[in-house]
Amino acid sequence: MSPHISGQPVENDYLNETNFPVVRNNYVIISGCSGGGKSTLLSELASRGYSFILEPGRQIVKEQTAIDGNALPWINLEKFLDLALSRYLFQFNSQKDQQQLVFFDRGIIDSVQLYASQPEYFRNAAKNFRYNRSVFLVPPWEEIFTCDTERKHSFESAKKEFDELLIKYKNFGYETILIPKVSVKERADFILEKLGASTDKVPVSNFYISKGKRLLEWNKEKLTSHSKLSINDIEELFAPEFVVMANGRKYDTNSQDYYEFLNKFRSDIATIDYEVQDYLNTESTVVMPLKATVKRLHGKVDVFNAILLIKFNGSGKIVHWQEVYSLS
Repeated sequence: MSPHISGQPVENDYLNETNFPVVRNNYVIISGCSGGGKSTLLSELASRGYSFILEPGRQIVKEQTAIDGNALPWINLEKFLDLALSRYLFQFNSQKDQQQLVFFDRGIIDSVQLYASQPEYFRNAAKNFRYNRSVFLVPPWEEIFTCDTERKHSFESAKKEFDELLIKYKNFGYETILIPKVSVKERADFILEKLGASTDKVPVSNFYISKGKRLLEWNKEKLTSHSKLSINDIEELFAPEFVVMANGRKYDTNSQDYYEFLNKFRSDIATIDYEVQDYLNTESTVVMPLKATVKRLHGKVDVFNAILLIKFNGSGKIVHWQEVYSLS
C-alpha cells in the first residue's frame, strides 16, 4: 500500500496570470541615462532596507563575454534584447510575493525599440506587465559619466537613448520623474518622498527576519517529493553563488548544483514542518533556533533540533546558509 502523503502538490505558478494587465504598484523603476548614477542610488536605497533588482543588461554582457557569445548590444542587438526581455519577465515574476517597495534597475520598456522594427511580443510584454506608474529617470550627467567593459557607448549615444526613454515611457502611459543632480542621499530622499515612503532606514531586522520566515515557508512548499522545483524557484531566494555549511562541512555552490542536490534530498520527503523558538537578527544575518519535523514517504518521522544561520546580500538574497543539527 502506498503511504499517505498529506497536502496537495504545489503547482508551479510561474507566470500563470490570465487577466492582463498585471499591475504591481510596489514595483518602482529607476531608469534613465546610462552612467547617470543609478547604481550608487540603488545602493543607497538598499542601505535603507529597500529591495532592488539589478539591471539585466550588464549581467547579459558579462555572461556573453564569459562564453564568447554574440548576444552583445554592439554585435547582435536583437539577440541581446531578446535575452533582456526574458530576464525582465523573470524578474517581474520573482518579486510577486513582495509586499514592500521593490526598486528595479530598468524595466521591460527599456528593451522596447522606439523606431527600429521589433517583434510585437516586446510591446505585448510592456502592456501586460505593469510597474508603478511613476518612473524615475536619472538625466544625462556628463561629469560622472564613464565607459567600461560593459558600457562601450559614448555620452552622446547615452543622451540619445535617454531621449528615447522619455518618449517610450510616456507612450506606455507612465509618468516620468527626473531625478535631480544632487547627492546620492538627496536623490534617495527625493524618490522616497515622491512615493510617500519613509526616508529613514527601514528596520533592517524586520526586513531580514521576513526573508528568514519566507525561507522556511519555501522549504515547506518546495522540499517535498511531490512538489515542483525549478532553478527559478531557487533563484527566488538565493544569490547566483552562495555557501552552505552543514554540521561543519562547507560547500561552495550555485543555483544549478543546489537544484541537483535538493532533488535528491527531497526524494523521500512527504512533509516538512518547523517550530521556531526565536528570530535573532544582527545586520544582514538571521539566526533561527528551531525544531524541524520531517515525515518520510515510508512513514518514518525524523525530528531535528537545529540552529539555522542565514546571511543575506543587500537585495535580500541568501549568500550563506549555515546549520548545526542533531536528531532529537
